[in-house]
Amino acid sequence: MYVLIANILLLFFGIGALVTGYLNRNSPIAQARERWLKLGFYFLILTLVFLSIYTDYISLLAICIGIVGLYEIGKAHLSSARSLLFFCSVVVLYLALIAAFINFGHRASTEKVCFIYFTVVVFDGFSQLCGQLFGKRKLIPSISPNKTIAGLVGALVIVSSTSLFLFPSMELSDMQTLMTSLFICFSALLGDLLASWYKRICRIKDYGTLIPGHGGILDRFDSFIFSGAMYGLICL
Repeated sequence: MYVLIANILLLFFGIGALVTGYLNRNSPIAQARERWLKLGFYFLILTLVFLSIYTDYISLLAICIGIVGLYEIGKAHLSSARSLLFFCSVVVLYLALIAAFINFGHRASTEKVCFIYFTVVVFDGFSQLCGQLFGKRKLIPSISPNKTIAGLVGALVIVSSTSLFLFPSMELSDMQTLMTSLFICFSALLGDLLASWYKRICRIKDYGTLIPGHGGILDRFDSFIFSGAMYGLICL
């Protein structure tokens, strides 16, 4: 399974590099450099996360993500005009999600964690690529102005197709694997939208600058946190 996922991701990164090159044809040098930097750091992040999954350190990674994410939520609140009660409510919800995410990393098999993260990565990547190439109509512009209907549909088609290559390793039928991948996609989308909603309330663009081209930890891992937590709560 791991070799197959690695080969599929390398193929998809090749496609991403081609699309990035196409988009950069008439772009300013600074914008083109930013796109390549974002793609390069994305590859580095994926490598580190998959290594942590493969070596069974996903629970430790989840704890680290949770701690940094809590700091980013608190820092974002300083830019908002919301009450302390609202902030405490957000923190309670976040801690509940992180607890479920850590539990998911602890209880789920390595293969399932790998499959779910792979699904989130493919969904996230092709939502962006399809949106940049074909997206005209915005999905929910008031919350996430960069998401498009074309991006969502294109990503769902790619995820549905690739998940069928992996179902023999999931101990599920092909239909169960397909339904699981779609459940993860919509969970990832909801997690992303919730994180974006909080950013809009706090009047910030990103949660931080820790990851060049991506922002903070929550900017990069919001979808994985929410989808992992939902899978752990509902499917385990």
